[in-house]
Amino acid sequence: MPFDQRTAAASGRCSDGPSDRRAAAPSDRRVNAAAPAPARPTSAYVRPDVAPYAGAPGVFSADDAQAYARARYGAAAHGLQAGNASRRRAGAKSPFWTAVLVIALLVLTASIGLLGVIGYGYWHGSKVYDDIAQQAFPAKEADALASFTIDWDALVAQNPDTVGWIYMPGTSIDYPIVQGDTDEEYLEKDFTGDAGGLVHKGAIFLSAENAGDMSDQNNFIYGHNMNDDTMFAHVLQMADQQAFDAARTFYVFTPACNYRCSTYALDVVDATETSILQFGFASHDDLSAYMAQRMEASRVAVPADADTASAEKLFTLITCGDDYAATRAVLFGSVVESAVPANAPASGA
Repeated sequence: MPFDQRTAAASGRCSDGPSDRRAAAPSDRRVNAAAPAPARPTSAYVRPDVAPYAGAPGVFSADDAQAYARARYGAAAHGLQAGNASRRRAGAKSPFWTAVLVIALLVLTASIGLLGVIGYGYWHGSKVYDDIAQQAFPAKEADALASFTIDWDALVAQNPDTVGWIYMPGTSIDYPIVQGDTDEEYLEKDFTGDAGGLVHKGAIFLSAENAGDMSDQNNFIYGHNMNDDTMFAHVLQMADQQAFDAARTFYVFTPACNYRCSTYALDVVDATETSILQFGFASHDDLSAYMAQRMEASRVAVPADADTASAEKLFTLITCGDDYAATRAVLFGSVVESAVPANAPASGA
């Protein structure tokens, strides 16, 4: 007898009443518990961004997941191999580029150091001559030519080769003049005797073929054309008409005489040109003819006040041209006034 009927008979109630239906619920639960559960995947996960192999959209079975994992592993392994190969190639190039970088840094450091040394050389060379000028020729103005005085004792004590001083107002030309045994002696050696360093300003020097007291009719004075516009750099700049006109006067001082000179011509000649090197003249007509030749060849307009008839003594300034080795800039000047300086040594001293 089924459990429902037994219960109903024992209780004396009909089996289809409400109480019978409530009592039957446990029996239904037991029957349902005994029934097999519906089949479902043992392993599944959702990949909404990847199209599923089978089943519901976005859901993988265990087999699908294994296949996907194998595929992804292969791709990852391939990527790892490619990355390792790329790193190996980069590693192979690394020593070369490291060497290039090191060399570049060394060159840069050396260049900066060299520029510093050169810059110091220019500064130091200028300071040497600035100090000398401050000591020996501090007063640049005078009411008369004879009033210009130079401390010759201080100069000769420092350099026995001292023979004079040259000064051109409005320019950087303001230096002692020396005379060496040859015209090469003071190309690198400065007034103090220093020839070291990478920058050689040398000294302003009188030609070794001239008389040391500058008693010749034509005296040749040399100086370097420096990049910092010192020494005789301004001589070349006077190839420009405006620069020439702005500095027509220069002075040459010696222990025995002061000279005021006026420029009358400027030329740029070949370095091998020797026709201009005339230290004396047989007559005044020859001196005038020399001046006329220089005026005719001048790179600048000849001044209206240039006077060949009254000129008796000349000073010629020479420096390097723009190409340094091939040409020379030559500035020609004639003496227009001379005077015995106030501190000249006594006659016979």
